[in-house]
Amino acid sequence: MLNDLQLNSILEDFDIAYWKINLLTKEVTWSEHFESLVGKHNSEETLIDYFLNNILHRDYRYDFILGFENLTLDSQNFNQEIKLKLNNDKYRWFECRNLKSKENSGKETAVLLFVNIHQSKRDQYTIEENFFYYRETAEMTSTGGWYIDTLAKAIYWDDVTKKILDCPRDFNLDYNERLRFYSLDHQETALSMFDKCEKYGIPFKVELKMVTLYGREFWVRATGKPVYNDEQSIIGIRGVFQDIDENKSNEHNLQNSLDIIAAQNSRLFNFAHVVSHNLRSHSSNLSLVVQLLNETKIEKDKLELIDNIADISENLDVSISTLNNMVTHHDLMKKERQMVIFQDSLDLVINSVSSLINRESAKIISDFKAMKEIEYIPEYLGSILLNLITNAIRYKQPGRKPIIFIQTYLINDQPYLEISDNGMGIDLNQYGDKMFGMYKTFHSNPDAKGIGLFITKNQVETMGGTISVTSTVNIGTTFKIKF
Repeated sequence: MLNDLQLNSILEDFDIAYWKINLLTKEVTWSEHFESLVGKHNSEETLIDYFLNNILHRDYRYDFILGFENLTLDSQNFNQEIKLKLNNDKYRWFECRNLKSKENSGKETAVLLFVNIHQSKRDQYTIEENFFYYRETAEMTSTGGWYIDTLAKAIYWDDVTKKILDCPRDFNLDYNERLRFYSLDHQETALSMFDKCEKYGIPFKVELKMVTLYGREFWVRATGKPVYNDEQSIIGIRGVFQDIDENKSNEHNLQNSLDIIAAQNSRLFNFAHVVSHNLRSHSSNLSLVVQLLNETKIEKDKLELIDNIADISENLDVSISTLNNMVTHHDLMKKERQMVIFQDSLDLVINSVSSLINRESAKIISDFKAMKEIEYIPEYLGSILLNLITNAIRYKQPGRKPIIFIQTYLINDQPYLEISDNGMGIDLNQYGDKMFGMYKTFHSNPDAKGIGLFITKNQVETMGGTISVTSTVNIGTTFKIKF
């Protein structure tokens, strides 16, 4: 049998200390290694009392005393995990157990081993702590883990994934039915991403719609990566599902709000410029008539000009009244489309700029036989016609009387409005990309503000249409509006 010196040497190599306990007297003897760990006994107390009062953590005293008595009285096995304060005043974990003997009776001595398990215990706590944080994080973020064994064709879900999909904890998914948990619109996407990951090792991170066990559709963010064996062959796919349905809903609501705000801002912008251009056309007419009134010496001509002032005043009052009604009844933000007769809208525009038309001897020809009316916002259609007609007159070819041809037509049941003139034309190769930009002018006309075409394009697109232009320098320009 090994003597104390041999036993101590062997056990010390494994960082194991021990006690020898006389079962008759209950006297305890410490090994040298145990003493080196906890320090020398410098007290009048017995070793066991000193151990209980100064070395053993108080949380384990009751269980240790009970186990020690059972060992010494009834020879019962002793096995406990305890904390001991070492000579550096730090507590460390030890497994304390008796050294078993083949002899069942007649023993006078028991050996109690103290195995240092502090590192493994700390690793265990770290694992448990990490698992706790993983579980709590998964619950808080609605993120569940899953694994696909591509060799065995088996799918494994953790509890959070089952919870996300409204499945009971004992639910097991059959591999051949895996697509049932994806929305019909997204099954092809899901199948493709899993196949590419399994065959080629391509990871994925996508947003798609899944379906719970009870048929409720919701959005998830699916992330997956291949799993390789030692031979670098793909044996599985590991990943997570995160429930992002609430985020998607909030994102959708936010986008709707932004769209509404954008539409309101667009209408507000258009309204501001409708006001600006309408009032500007009336003020230009009024200024022109006043200028002619000051220049003419013939009383008859003056009387005719005064009649023009009355017409301008009446048209101005109608425009202001219409705009005021729009503001008063909040039509700016919630203006509904209504049936607008093209000829009526054109007549209003011609009346508002009659002085400019007469001064330049402009001729306006209209053909609305193919389509006489359209469902539109009246103020927008009037503003579009006003901008394009006044532009055609202002940018006339010198020495040539302006002729403006306006027509409507249908192509494959699609309505169009076309406005053509015989004016100066625009070099589209040079200015085509700037045609509808704000504050862009292409001629030296002092009245040009570079905003009319920008407003027109904005209004057309606000109503869901498009506007295009063809032009030849010194020949003329055609604007085509697709409603």
